[in-house]
Amino acid sequence: MLRSLIAPANVAPEDEFILRRNAVEADIEAALENGDLVWLDFSDATSEEIQWLEQVFKLHPAVVGDLKREDRRPTLMVYPDYLFLSLFQPNIRLNKVMGEEIHCLIGEQFLITVRKSGKSAVDSAYERATQVRESWRGGTAYMLYLTAQFVVDSYYPLLDRISNQLNELEESVLLNGGSLQQKSVFRIKQQLIELRQMVAPQREVLSSVIGEERMNRTGESRDLFRHLYERLLRIYDVIDAQRDLTSNVLDLIESQTASKLGNAVNRLTILSMIFLPLTFIMGLFELNFVTTEPELRIPLSGGVVLLLILILTITFGVA
Repeated sequence: MLRSLIAPANVAPEDEFILRRNAVEADIEAALENGDLVWLDFSDATSEEIQWLEQVFKLHPAVVGDLKREDRRPTLMVYPDYLFLSLFQPNIRLNKVMGEEIHCLIGEQFLITVRKSGKSAVDSAYERATQVRESWRGGTAYMLYLTAQFVVDSYYPLLDRISNQLNELEESVLLNGGSLQQKSVFRIKQQLIELRQMVAPQREVLSSVIGEERMNRTGESRDLFRHLYERLLRIYDVIDAQRDLTSNVLDLIESQTASKLGNAVNRLTILSMIFLPLTFIMGLFELNFVTTEPELRIPLSGGVVLLLILILTITFGVA
C-alpha cells in the first residue's frame, strides 16, 4: 500500500502552505518534475510498486533486491543521486526480540520508506510531518531525522520493561530463592544480546550519515543526527549495564543454590555422625548378646551395648 505527502518547494513564510496527501503515481511524477518535496511510504510493497520505484527513481539493481528482502542488519549504501539505508525498530514477540526493518531512500527531493505493515515508527514520523509545517523547511534530511528519531525512541520502552523485570526478579531471588527464576533471567539476557546486536550496526549507520555532505549541508542537520548518534550510544551503554545486572542476578541465584546444597550436606553429615558409631557397634556385636545357650551367655552384655549406644547418641547429638 502506498501513501504520499507532497509539499511545495521554496514556499515563503507569508505564502499559504498546502500539503497534498495520497496522490496517484502520475501526480507524484509531476511533483518530482516540478521540484516539490515528496515522501512516499510503502507498507507491504507489491512487486508492481517496487518496479514503479525502480523506473521513476532509476534505482540500482542491488537496491531493488534489498527492498524485496529483509537482511536483518542495518546498512548504508551511497549512490550519486540518493542514499539507501536500513533502520530497525525493535519489538518483543513470544519473548524474542524481533526487528522491524525500515528501508529508506533519500534524495534531494524525496524520502521513500519501505516496510512491513503494522504499527511502526514511520507512522509516528509521518503524522508529525502532516501536522507541523516547519518540519518541511528542513527538507528530506529532516524527514529522515524524524523517522530515525522515532526508531531510536522505540528502544526506551523495551529497555524500561526489561529493567523492571530484572528488578522484580532480583527482589524475588532475595526473598524466595532463585531456582525457578533462573530461566527467566537467561531469557532476558538473550533479549539484551539481540538488542545489542541490533543497536551496534545501527549506530555505525548513523555515524556514516553524519559524515555525508548531502545530509549535513546545514549545521542544524548535522547536530540533529549527532544527537541521535549520542542517544544510541547511551542506549548501548544501558544495554551493557543491564547485561551486567543479569550476570549479577545469575551469580546470586548460583550462590543461593550452593548455600542450600551446603546446608543439606551439613544436615546429612550430622545424621551420619550420629548413626555411624551406632551402626558400627550393632554390626560388631550383631545383636548376639542374648542366647539360649547358657555357655555362650555374656553377663550384662546387652545392657552394656545399649548403654554405649545411648552415650554415643547423646555425645554426637550434642556435638
